[in-house]
Amino acid sequence: MQKCISVTKMYMHFKLKLFLIFIYFFISGHAPWGQHEVYRQMHMLVMCSKKDDGAFDFTKNVKIIFDEYLPEAKARVARARDSERLVNLLITNQIPLAIISNNLLKKLTNENTENFKNLLEHAKILYSFESMILIVNHDFPKDYMGQIIESLDEASRNSHNIVKFVKKNNLSIDYDTLVYKKIKF
Repeated sequence: MQKCISVTKMYMHFKLKLFLIFIYFFISGHAPWGQHEVYRQMHMLVMCSKKDDGAFDFTKNVKIIFDEYLPEAKARVARARDSERLVNLLITNQIPLAIISNNLLKKLTNENTENFKNLLEHAKILYSFESMILIVNHDFPKDYMGQIIESLDEASRNSHNIVKFVKKNNLSIDYDTLVYKKIKF
């Protein structure tokens, strides 16, 4: 009887150890921290909001242009659940590039919320399209900005009218100074 209890205890200890080892590998194997940093270093993520009408389709088209004219960037499209999340990801430098529609910018301007004030403080326009705007945060490297502007400008000169630069006045967010150097008005 004593031997049976001892074997049962050993078996329980074995199961517990096996369970703990399994949990350790499961948790460490699926931990997202660290991996998103690597992914974001390997790919240029261009963010848009799920609730911004037309932004997702437009961003997918811009990604195709980047694949052709800036392939080393390995562009990917990311979608934030709403404009608030988009601004948060942008200002915390988690995803420093975003495409927003003119309508969303007007809506944010009219609402004048804390979210919009954060966007004004931390973002600048890198490129403007007919109905969309490409914005970056202030930490985005200038050399990357130059490459993006040049690739979009080249694509527009090669009959990709979807990415034709459209100068807009009276926007609440300022253009980056590099835009004036790279784009001929």
